[in-house]
Amino acid sequence: MERSRRSVLLSVPPLWLIGVCLFLPTVRACERMETPASLIRGGPVLFSGMLAPYLFAELLAILCIVALARHRLTPFLRRATLAAVALSGASACVLTYMSFFPESNHTEQQWGVFDLACIAAAVAAVGRARRADEWTRQARALVAFTFLTLPMAVFLARIGITDGPRHLGYGAWPLFAAVVALCAIHVRDLVPSSSA
Repeated sequence: MERSRRSVLLSVPPLWLIGVCLFLPTVRACERMETPASLIRGGPVLFSGMLAPYLFAELLAILCIVALARHRLTPFLRRATLAAVALSGASACVLTYMSFFPESNHTEQQWGVFDLACIAAAVAAVGRARRADEWTRQARALVAFTFLTLPMAVFLARIGITDGPRHLGYGAWPLFAAVVALCAIHVRDLVPSSSA
């Protein structure tokens, strides 16, 4: 339990950073750097789904801070965490859907399989924690959020690789750092402890 609580505590700064990145110029669209917030506000509905992790990361950070301050997770906090994680999954779902358009090439379809694998891993992480203690469930929900955020981060990285780094704004780099930090924090949660 202490290991999971520590993972939740360590997750707060990267979650907060992802939430802050919502307002930082992240990607070049039509020769202009755009923030995720401006893309959500002025873009198609699919942009809102695709950028959902930005919207829910800050909420998850707040829920974790409240739980840590109270030294316990109430049923409301658990349900709110699961709802935020599930809604952030819209990003992976939209990216998976877009990868299998009829005009998608083979490479895009392979990335769609990766996105689908991330969704399956997120569902498995939450499902595996159903009967665990409250902090393990919270940590596994954050593992699921990490899996559901990976497709969006990889999509942005692919833009930087194929179109060049000049197509990424300075807001993309803190996002990458936050996702890598979440992966590093939660990889321990996926490996069974030797003391169990």
